[in-house]
Amino acid sequence: MEAAYMEDQGMSDDLTGAEIRELRKRLGLTQEEFAHAVAVTFSTVNRWENGHAKPSKLARRAIEALAARKPSVPTESQTIDELAGHRSFGSGD
Repeated sequence: MEAAYMEDQGMSDDLTGAEIRELRKRLGLTQEEFAHAVAVTFSTVNRWENGHAKPSKLARRAIEALAARKPSVPTESQTIDELAGHRSFGSGD
């Protein structure tokens, strides 16, 4: 998450399941889409959100990077690849 947002929300070290869920929903992503965007499995995101596990330092950095580059409300025209930070070049490229 952005440093200022993290400091305001008290998330500098650990992200709670509720904070991860709130971010994911704010980004308009399903657990599967969020997992793909931060390079973990769907079940890992599910465990984070339900408080059964905490993100590793590497995963936390990926979550923070995702939060820093994503709009608060995705537009309907965005594809899942765009939401995940990948460009779509079409089938001919």
